[in-house]
Amino acid sequence: MSATGSGTGSVTVSVAGDGDIAEARRVMRRVVAEDLGGHRPRWHSDVDDPAAAYVRAERSALFVARLDGVAVGTAAVWPCRLQSPPNPAWLADRYADPSVCELRRVWVVAEARRRGAARALVRAAAGWAVTEGGYRTVYLHTDAGVPGAEPFWRSLPAREVHDARPDPWNCVHFELDVAALLAGQLAGAAR
Repeated sequence: MSATGSGTGSVTVSVAGDGDIAEARRVMRRVVAEDLGGHRPRWHSDVDDPAAAYVRAERSALFVARLDGVAVGTAAVWPCRLQSPPNPAWLADRYADPSVCELRRVWVVAEARRRGAARALVRAAAGWAVTEGGYRTVYLHTDAGVPGAEPFWRSLPAREVHDARPDPWNCVHFELDVAALLAGQLAGAAR
């Protein structure tokens, strides 16, 4: 899978295997440190062992974006596991179904942003989720306090389900319209 964003270089996205784990972990840890205020074991245990969380876990996958061959971003899919608290009970109940996955860890290092990596990661991960993953619904949440995060998700075919602000995490919850996302990809490729 490849995409070309603004700026130089070509973005490629692949499903991660065991050989990609070190690079993926490096990208994830860097984004956690630089953009999310540091590692919190309660929220970031998957970052410590992405192979167990995504590569070897059932109905889960990790994706790595590379810009000119260098790992610059990640995305992951796993069965939706919303907890209440911190999420409202109605929200956790809404997504407590085996047909729902969570799109998570869509992270790109700062110097590689605005080159199409995140969009390519989302397309690859969402496409995998509804095909190989066997999911029907793709849920995600974002920390709207991270610069660019909320506008990025709003630029995609995603429907806001719940804006939890003002909560401590500036959390906004979305469902991704995968059919529209992938149709947009096909329309762009036909141009």
